[in-house]
Amino acid sequence: MKVKMFSKGGKYFGKSNTADLLEDEINSWMENHPGLKVIEIKQSSCGGSMEPGQHLISVWYEEDA
Repeated sequence: MKVKMFSKGGKYFGKSNTADLLEDEINSWMENHPGLKVIEIKQSSCGGSMEPGQHLISVWYEEDA
């Protein structure tokens, strides 16, 4: 099993639209790797009202043999 990490900083929703940027990056990666079998997806965010958030998504997958 392997893992691919995706990370972006900034507000998750709002002007920076971090959610859309992460979604586009993940979809693009998956389109370019059609032989992947996604096993699990994890999401984590940190940061607070006084600092920009950091968002991390890990996609755990297997490659077709």
